[in-house]
Amino acid sequence: MHHESLLRRSLLRPILIAACAAPVFAQGSDDCATPTAISGTGTFPVSTTGATDSGPQSGACPTAYADVWFVWTATSTQFVDISLCGGTGADTVLAVYSGTSCPTSAQLVGCNDDSCGLQSTVSISAVAGQTYMLQFGDYYGGTTYTGTFSIGPSASCGSNTGPDIIVGDLQDIANYTGQTIGSVSYDAVAFGTYSCNVGTVWCNWFASTNQHPVIDNNLYKYKVVNGSGRIEQIGMSWLKHGFFALSSTLCCTGCQATDGTHLGVRCSDPYTASRNGGQGSGPRWQVNASTGVFTYPPANPSYSGSVARRCRIDVADLEPSSASVRYFGEAQYVTQDDAAAGNNDNNASYREVSVVGAGNAWDFDLIAPTVRENPAILAWQAVDPSVQIANIDIPGDGRVILGWKVTALGGGQWHYEYALFNLNSDRSIQALSVPKGSGVSVTNLGFHDVDYHDGDGIGNVNFDGTDWAATNGAASVDWSTSTFLQNQSANALRWGTLYNFRFDANVPPSAGQLTLSTFKVVGSVGVQAEVPGLPQAGPFCFGDGSGAACPCNNSGSIGHGCANSVNAAGALLAASGTTSPDTLQLTNSGELASAFSILLQGNQDLVNPAVFGDGLRCVGGSLKRLFQGNASSGTMAFPPAGGPSISVRSGALGDPLAPGSVRSYQVYYRDPSTSFCVAPLGGTFNVGNAQRVIW
Repeated sequence: MHHESLLRRSLLRPILIAACAAPVFAQGSDDCATPTAISGTGTFPVSTTGATDSGPQSGACPTAYADVWFVWTATSTQFVDISLCGGTGADTVLAVYSGTSCPTSAQLVGCNDDSCGLQSTVSISAVAGQTYMLQFGDYYGGTTYTGTFSIGPSASCGSNTGPDIIVGDLQDIANYTGQTIGSVSYDAVAFGTYSCNVGTVWCNWFASTNQHPVIDNNLYKYKVVNGSGRIEQIGMSWLKHGFFALSSTLCCTGCQATDGTHLGVRCSDPYTASRNGGQGSGPRWQVNASTGVFTYPPANPSYSGSVARRCRIDVADLEPSSASVRYFGEAQYVTQDDAAAGNNDNNASYREVSVVGAGNAWDFDLIAPTVRENPAILAWQAVDPSVQIANIDIPGDGRVILGWKVTALGGGQWHYEYALFNLNSDRSIQALSVPKGSGVSVTNLGFHDVDYHDGDGIGNVNFDGTDWAATNGAASVDWSTSTFLQNQSANALRWGTLYNFRFDANVPPSAGQLTLSTFKVVGSVGVQAEVPGLPQAGPFCFGDGSGAACPCNNSGSIGHGCANSVNAAGALLAASGTTSPDTLQLTNSGELASAFSILLQGNQDLVNPAVFGDGLRCVGGSLKRLFQGNASSGTMAFPPAGGPSISVRSGALGDPLAPGSVRSYQVYYRDPSTSFCVAPLGGTFNVGNAQRVIW
């Protein structure tokens, strides 16, 4: 997804054109049929001056305009970064394909638009002797650049302090004979995993204790239904317990070998599919994925049959792979010392799976490279770049991830599709509320979950699989299961599972605040997403990590804007008073002591927040600068003392506020620090959260 603001791009573009105006010979070929050959690691020159637009483009990537081509031969098997970071100031696009000639989209290994500011990085699992096509271009047509790119060992090795376990590869797959249980036919698979310690400290791997990782397997299905794509979880396994760590070098060089009771720094350890698919495994219910703590020895109720405890799939969910039906396997490691170091949000990886067969006879095979440190919900966005993704970190707990897409169906109807994945929250999710505008008509409410099996639940009884109840209320659409007090085994969204929520509405999307209610500990957390119609008045567009990321990872406190150079909480815009009569007062606190401040008013909300200096802007459309002045002790009030009311000032600027009209507000304030959020990521100003007002 492209996160940068069009305003900022328009400011950068003439500078880049001027910087690249002098003609130079292209470094890289304009023709993918004759790519420039390079090999090994190091820094290489690249120039797109004089290049034209290539035909081959992948639908999963932004278009690379004025692109050039290299063919790179890997000289060692390792995880590498191919990066333009620091090599150019342009707004770049980079794609990597397998092979040596003009590629097709099926050969795509990875692509990236923005990784470090506006520059691109693609990380791949390179194999010695294999060749890869590298495509460098620009996000804008008509813009070119000259600079350098680098190829070297992945920066993820050693970038996080402490043990840091990732799934380096889903290396193989095991197919098992199907089984009929009652009236339902099931199939089962298992994925082999290659774990890597990309941290700076050995990771515990003690057998016969709870000081080792547990490993899950999941299977997901992407499908286009009535013109709208969705991803659903259709299978999940019990947990393989780690017992001995080898000292291989899949992800990093310089492995610090151990005696097997630890996974050494920069080392990797393989478990085959048949080993992960062994049925002497443990249930998920005894694991706290937020802390990595689990019961040992695990519960071990009786079982029988070929699909027991493995990644079990209802055959009714299977159909052959095609352009509109794709499958993705996922594996995740959970372990205590990794979680204690704060490195447990990158422990899941996915890989595409092909499925062929019919009836009760199905065959599963791995295709495409493993996408490291990404749970399979991100495959939805990889297949369809218009899908939006938001990480939701629950304070004191773990992370859940929301994906969504709104599709115009025609005839005045839109389909709203939400997928919610619990990566490692122990508190789990009990309810989801989606606000809607007044008078919006919502139909075709839907829900999808995945079944626990073989006694995976408290007391060796499966967790309840009852679908969440859906309510189509006047102001929101809500789904919920029983509360923890009502039923500790209720169908909460627990770690390692993905649930779906969907409906049709008769209005296009607007920016709104979804609310997630937690299960084990009563609480809630909000996330900015697309909702049907105009939402209710109130705060939105937070820089607290619940939506789009702040430009320098400078998240503020819950409900605030992004942090600034003197206040880690960020600025907070609060509203008080009434709109009829107009006594509305907007107060922005948490700024710099005497910061120059401007109140912005907009008549449209940006669904995708725009990077704006060191913060995020969600106010758009016809922007009005209503008031300006200097803060007092970090606080600025609007209207200022003695000034006209907000509605009077808006009318004077040509924007009268008729009853029922909606406007949104944010405060732009100066933050001149040049070391807090360094360009091109940030700037010398910031904004707080936004407030939506219905007049």
